[in-house]
Amino acid sequence: MVVGIGVTLNIASAQAPAGKANIPFAEARPIFQALQPQLWPADLRTQTPAAIEALWPAWITHEDAAIRARVQAGDEDSIINLLLYGTTFTRQPRISEQQLAGIVVRQRETGATTFVPSPALKGRIEDFIAAVASPAGNERMQFARQVIERDGMEPATESGKARLRMYLEDRAAVVGSAVHAATLLDPNAALVDQVTIFRDRGLASDTSILIDFGIEQALAAVKAARLLEPAAVRRVAIVGPGLDFTDKQEGHDFYPQQTIQPFAVIDSLIRLGLAAPAGVEVTAFDLSPRVIGHLDSARARAREGRAYTLVLPRELDRRWTAALTKYWQRFGDRIGKDTKPAAPPPSAGRLDVRAVVLAPPVVLSVTPRDLNIVVQRLEPLPGEQQFDLVLATNILLYYDVFEQSLAVANVAQMLRPGGIFLTNDRLFDLPSSPVRAAGATNVVYLEQPGAGVKGDRIAWYQR
Repeated sequence: MVVGIGVTLNIASAQAPAGKANIPFAEARPIFQALQPQLWPADLRTQTPAAIEALWPAWITHEDAAIRARVQAGDEDSIINLLLYGTTFTRQPRISEQQLAGIVVRQRETGATTFVPSPALKGRIEDFIAAVASPAGNERMQFARQVIERDGMEPATESGKARLRMYLEDRAAVVGSAVHAATLLDPNAALVDQVTIFRDRGLASDTSILIDFGIEQALAAVKAARLLEPAAVRRVAIVGPGLDFTDKQEGHDFYPQQTIQPFAVIDSLIRLGLAAPAGVEVTAFDLSPRVIGHLDSARARAREGRAYTLVLPRELDRRWTAALTKYWQRFGDRIGKDTKPAAPPPSAGRLDVRAVVLAPPVVLSVTPRDLNIVVQRLEPLPGEQQFDLVLATNILLYYDVFEQSLAVANVAQMLRPGGIFLTNDRLFDLPSSPVRAAGATNVVYLEQPGAGVKGDRIAWYQR
């Protein structure tokens, strides 16, 4: 045990960590039986059950590789978010989602859509190209240059700049079309289309503090329903903890990259009395080398006695609910202490900024693991190493129904009996599912006059 800022955390495990294992066909068979063939993987739909079983190990290997390849596409999405919402490389205002959707023009005659870059976006693209050509000490621009050069573009040459300009316009068009499509999504559309809306997109790691507020609200409801006892949560798993690169909702780029959710969950669990101030261990599952590397580096610095600082910007022009504002004001009070934040640039808009410094023991309570939740789980996992709580937010909608069902089966195998799984992604409840729906929490984040109320629905499942 080691003592941190207002919290004592156990950072040593008495047993060696479990290894990774692929989901066996025996657990996939009930999923095939429950889903209609059109929801099966395309290359297995015409196979007999015996052939599918024989092909299963090879299919798992291919599926793992295909999903991991989507991480690179997600890196490209993060670069476009930086282009659209970053403030350190340009004086142009941030591009709002409404503006982005609005510059996708639908042609009345053909129904086709055309992306028309606004003057502000064109200005941002030119500033972005200049910054990428000379990234200096800007870690985000350094990463952007790595991604761009990986795709064969050289921003230091005139021909490379021309290619990069076209690339950025094309990628912004993809994002704009996705935002436009989301605004037009028919609430009566097929459920499978609603719950897997991003199944063809890259796996981006961008994140926001809003979902962490939603998780705290859901945990409070789970506690009120007596599905988790006081101080009962000792081991937590987070699928896709995220990295605050430049998120469109509340992320900015005037502070170092950071991960929020692992620490937010510890903070909430202690505040709600669901975890004692001693013994909370969080395992962060991710596929992104960036996320894994970030947490590994944070842990290395923590072992040297160095703290970790979270910067929490709040955009004053976005109408947060009173409950969300209160959450932001107290964030970190159970695991850290306030410190003076970096000043945002004028182009960042009207912001209120908090910063919370976390002591090394808090950082060391979070362990990253490379794991593909669709096809893998930790195994063997004795009862004392199983998780009391697993969270997967803003991640399962990137997969199709079959992949989601495999992921839920893997989550269940790592949960202790009675353990809780929380997700804000809508799932199909299959008869063979090893977890049962136990309730849901509706969370409101924003109140915008004339634009409705923006929020989330976080479902609870229990093994």
